[in-house]
Amino acid sequence: MSAALARACVQHQHPPPHNIAADALRAFLKSHPATFSQKRTYSAQSAQSPDHESHPRHPIEPPHQRNWPAERERLRLENREFFTSLLSSAATKRDAKAYITRLKNPEKAIVPSATPTNPATRPAQTQVNLGGLFGRARAVEESPIFSHNQDNIDFALEEQETLHVALIKISNITSMSDSIVAGIARTLSSLSRLSMAPCVVVDESDTSNQPPTRQQVSAAADRLVSAIESYSQSGARIIDNALSLGSDGRPRVFMRRLLTRPLRRGRIPVVVPIAYSDQTHQAINITADQALVALVRELSGYIQPRAITPDQQAQSTWKPISVDRIIVVDETGCIPSTKSIDKKHVFVNLSQEYSALQEELRSSTDGKVSVRHASNLRMFRDALQLLPHTSSGLLTTPAAAANIDKEPTKAISSVGTRRQKNPLIHNLLTDKPAYSSSLPSGRLAQDTSSSSTTMSTFIKKGMPLIILPHPDAQVWKATSTPRLKLTDPRIDLKRLTYLVDDSFNRQLDVEAYLRRVNDRIAGVIIAGEYEGGAILTWETPPGASDNDHSRLVPYLDKFAVLKKSQGAGGVADIVFNAMVRTCFPNGVCWRSRKDNPVNKWYFERSRGTFKIPDTNWTMFWTTPDLLLDQNRQTFLDYEGVCRTVKPTWADGKVVVD
Repeated sequence: MSAALARACVQHQHPPPHNIAADALRAFLKSHPATFSQKRTYSAQSAQSPDHESHPRHPIEPPHQRNWPAERERLRLENREFFTSLLSSAATKRDAKAYITRLKNPEKAIVPSATPTNPATRPAQTQVNLGGLFGRARAVEESPIFSHNQDNIDFALEEQETLHVALIKISNITSMSDSIVAGIARTLSSLSRLSMAPCVVVDESDTSNQPPTRQQVSAAADRLVSAIESYSQSGARIIDNALSLGSDGRPRVFMRRLLTRPLRRGRIPVVVPIAYSDQTHQAINITADQALVALVRELSGYIQPRAITPDQQAQSTWKPISVDRIIVVDETGCIPSTKSIDKKHVFVNLSQEYSALQEELRSSTDGKVSVRHASNLRMFRDALQLLPHTSSGLLTTPAAAANIDKEPTKAISSVGTRRQKNPLIHNLLTDKPAYSSSLPSGRLAQDTSSSSTTMSTFIKKGMPLIILPHPDAQVWKATSTPRLKLTDPRIDLKRLTYLVDDSFNRQLDVEAYLRRVNDRIAGVIIAGEYEGGAILTWETPPGASDNDHSRLVPYLDKFAVLKKSQGAGGVADIVFNAMVRTCFPNGVCWRSRKDNPVNKWYFERSRGTFKIPDTNWTMFWTTPDLLLDQNRQTFLDYEGVCRTVKPTWADGKVVVD
């Protein structure tokens, strides 16, 4: 291959991108300093909170005994850690913008005074402009207002807002180091400050299959609560009497307010997996998975309020709660893969992969595959099927949740590196895996901040995937017959056309398109309810014959995702992974406009690119070693197809798409 051609072709090695998302978040935080501030209320009465805990917090030092310089330094370091973790976890500008739009400054509540003023008796305003002579001083404006029943008013206002909850299972706290437990407590405190209320279920199960004693579980809960108290102003509370066994033998939430009251007050409930039996009148140990699924059933509204009257229902006693995240912190880490190159699953689409993954885990002889991987995966399925599609799951290690790199530093260097991402914070900001599952493993190896995030698995209820023809029944080869047609009754052509039109923002000339591709279809991939899809064809390069199967080019003709699904839900990753891993593992090519904003996404997932001279096209491919001299003819065939394929849009515009 000539030197000029080699220079034009790009084999991907790119420097770390500028973190635009961090800049966007930083600008927002500077202009909205009160967004993340803790709400403080003052009352002239010293009434005990109705949800006071049986496990008291650490005693508060009197003001005259506090070391104020040390206290200020501690708060400064805590805020610095919080915002550094927040900014470094933002992936893209779109993710940062999506998260910022969910943030709202708390509106100032109008507090009724003890002696309300009648407008009729209010003194008339003077017509003389007195400037600021009688204005309220700044010190008065910023001073706390002492009023009766202020806590009740704030509580009533908070009860009207939707509470976003993350249910978190943390395994084997007693075996963790102090630094790991402290790091997890700091992360939980950060989630709470970011308007995601954590609710923790402790799990002390081990590989010996011996059920943990109640003392072990209680000790784990006490240790976590003590760590949280060191970082969270609102603190934590142990919940050991909220669950009971129902008539069907399944655990259920017995007292809902034991959970919702601390959650709405910013406190972190730490649930001990103990259920009380009405029949035996005894406390029975249950698994943490059973306890977590019971919490999902209750908080998600799957179980309706019990024994309430129509009047009570009319008074909105059922407060809005959204269970957004299911998180498991387990030393076994992410779901392993025995088939992929990187040996791990970064993203799991349960609707498509659950059965195959369980079979893969059962049949694996790899020592790194644990029975806990299968049980965690089963728990995610049971929990997420009770929640809307917007909810997601995350499986990660204690070191990653604590944002502590377990790998020792190989050499001391004065060169700074990017801070590693906290997978829990990143998942909250983006609702995506820390790294796209369709990225080649070589990309992750170039990123020095990926040591903790690649040890996590992002899990979605997901969507079914239809592949026609299915590779297990008919391999996608140029010689395969009969070939699929888009008019096949298994394909809803009208919905497929709408998908392409919506994604490209242009109307397809269906008749012309069918004339061009209907005898060339290699296969079709459809995700969900036609939320995403790909149409792949066998194209004949210039100078070749349609009967010369050895030169037919595997070509991605249309890759489409509905606008409402772009950038969310992993639709594009699901379709792309099916294409390059299942359908065309030996490579496929496609083209895109040189100024297409999606080219960055293509660039990261392809093995190489080539800007075709005298055209507005950029060619991409996933074929290995395409630039080697022995593959020169294949490269020229790829270029010829990408240069000569004719667009078939109804608008008839000459502008290439």
